[in-house]
Amino acid sequence: MFDVDLHNGESWRESRTYRPGENSIVAELPWAKLGIAVCYDVRFPQIFRAQAKAGADVLTVPAAFTRQTGQAHWHTLLRARAIENGAFLFAAAQGGRHEDGRETFGHSLVIGPWGEILAEADHDESGFTLADIDVDEAAKARSRVPALVNERPFTLDTVALARTEPVP
Repeated sequence: MFDVDLHNGESWRESRTYRPGENSIVAELPWAKLGIAVCYDVRFPQIFRAQAKAGADVLTVPAAFTRQTGQAHWHTLLRARAIENGAFLFAAAQGGRHEDGRETFGHSLVIGPWGEILAEADHDESGFTLADIDVDEAAKARSRVPALVNERPFTLDTVALARTEPVP
C-alpha cells in the first residue's frame, strides 16, 4: 500500500481504504501471456520477475502516480521492469487534477522488451495510447540477455567489518 509522506507535504494512506492483494496473476490470452499488477507494485521488481518467469510476455501496471513521484520515477521504473524481464510493458496512467485536489502524472506508456518507448501520451490529459507490438520480440530480447534463465539463488550474509583507521 502506498502509505507515504512526500517532501512537498502530500500524505497518502492507501491502507485506510484498500487491502493489499496476496496473489500475482498471469492471464493466458490468445496472443500473449499477460502479467497483471497495479500502480505502487512497479516499485517491487520481484512481482514482475515472477510473472516473467511464469511466461508473461506482456506486463501491465495501470497507475495513478502522484505528479511528484511520476516526474521523478515513472519512466525509469517502467523501463527497468521491461528491460530486466525482456517483456512488453503497458502502463495506463491517470493524469491531471482530481476533485480532491490531488494531481496525478499521466504519461501512459507502451514500452518494448529492450526498454524502448513505443508509444506515450506525453501529458496528463484524457486520451488513449496505441502501439503495434510483435510478442515474439519478447523472446528475442530474452535470448539476447538471458537473465531469466541465468538467475540463480543466493544467500545474503551480513558481515561486520573492523575499521583499520580512525574516523576523523
